[in-house]
Amino acid sequence: MKDLLITLLNTAFWFGLHFGTAGAVCALPKDVQTRWFDPNRRFFTVSDWEMRVFRKIGLPKWKDRLPQFNPEFDKRHLKSGRDTAYLDRFLFITCRAEVIHYVIGVLGWVSLTFCLLSTDRTAWLIRYAVIALAIQLANLPFAWIQRYNRKRLLRVRKRLSLRIEI
Repeated sequence: MKDLLITLLNTAFWFGLHFGTAGAVCALPKDVQTRWFDPNRRFFTVSDWEMRVFRKIGLPKWKDRLPQFNPEFDKRHLKSGRDTAYLDRFLFITCRAEVIHYVIGVLGWVSLTFCLLSTDRTAWLIRYAVIALAIQLANLPFAWIQRYNRKRLLRVRKRLSLRIEI
């Protein structure tokens, strides 16, 4: 019974971590978000070799099959046209989403503390380490998708800016 309770607590932790991290990051003051999630920051720069790796692993083929949780930019109903403000917002969202996925992956290792509640700590430590690693690895493709899309969006944004200047 105790093991079931620990498992339920850990499951609740993971749900809370996923939605809580996204909620906490999105609740940051706008000026903080604007500074931290600026697509021009070095951290968010996507290199050409990264794009080659993304294509090598087939990311363009499977990226749209993964679930998305962003009501503001639903990939099935993206706005078309020549709106730089829309693209700027989209670029910002990709930066924020990328960080959220990295943070979830790193904070997931906190779940290892649940093994301290168990009588067989070693067995539970191994289980929770495997779960934490699996969830960290599962969040990487979502972060990669943000990087891949951002590189493409920046090209569109640049072309659009050049047209507007003419």
